Amino acid sequence: MQNEDSATSSISICAVVVTFNRKALLAECLTALSNQTRRLNEIIVIDNASSDGTEVLFKAQFLDVTYLRLPENIGGAGGFHEGMKLAYEKGHDWIWVMDDDAVAMPDALEKLARSPAILVDNVYAMASTVLDRDRRIVQWHRNIFDCRRLEETPVDADRYRDEYFQIDTASFVGLLVSRKAIKDVGLPLKDLFVYYDDCEYSLRMRQKGIILTVPASKVFHSSGSLDPGTGKPIKWLRHSGWGHYYATRNHIYTYRKYARPGLLFDRLPFYTMIGLGLAYGVLQTLVFREYRFQSLRLRLRGTWDGLRAKLGKNNNFLPR
Repeated sequence: MQNEDSATSSISICAVVVTFNRKALLAECLTALSNQTRRLNEIIVIDNASSDGTEVLFKAQFLDVTYLRLPENIGGAGGFHEGMKLAYEKGHDWIWVMDDDAVAMPDALEKLARSPAILVDNVYAMASTVLDRDRRIVQWHRNIFDCRRLEETPVDADRYRDEYFQIDTASFVGLLVSRKAIKDVGLPLKDLFVYYDDCEYSLRMRQKGIILTVPASKVFHSSGSLDPGTGKPIKWLRHSGWGHYYATRNHIYTYRKYARPGLLFDRLPFYTMIGLGLAYGVLQTLVFREYRFQSLRLRLRGTWDGLRAKLGKNNNFLPR
């Protein structure tokens, strides 16, 4: 253990946090990062052109944090792309990414850094356990991906008793990404704007390396059911906001990209999923949603753009 501690103590670890108009949550996130028992070598915050006084917050409270304000909102995907790129260019060995509504327990980074898995060459990323405010495990943050059935399945809660376990996809909530991963597979796809950028990046890493969850490392996710643009609760069954377009588009694009290649019948599950999902979505929209025509437009346009891989920020669907 002493040799392992000596080997990991020289590892440079940088945290990257992406924020947009949530300065109160961000302050809590940064305070937790600053108080880690295993000190971070640097904390980088990417501000997606916030208009709530986030910049003033840094000048008043967090002068030791590297703060980069972007000229426009390029979404979570763009923010993580820019933040991880900057951390990589600065030479850090590992990059710990998280949203501004994540709060790491004091020993969360120490648990990751002290895991023997961090010294394994083909480990591309290590994920903390995500908890809600009631300290319950939020399983959908850590998943197994079935490339034939095109499904993400949360890892069973019993696996969280293990020292670590392998996964296929992880959200960008407490995910420690290695420098080797960025060298081999690149950065998150910024053209996704928001949603599924973490899933796409995880699947890209899994083509060459492995991703592990280290249950002893814990991060609270305070508002996982909030709209990232407004900070208000998402009411999926009542009204489809701008985010539903990106969720639909990026879901289809990602699943199509990583469906099992080969003969035509290997693609049939994907197109069957699209057809059934679209039929269910249209029925759900007509029966439950308040703004039926807007919701149908979002779903249909997202489906069409996902199938033809038309990515990027769509100015017709932006956070307000």
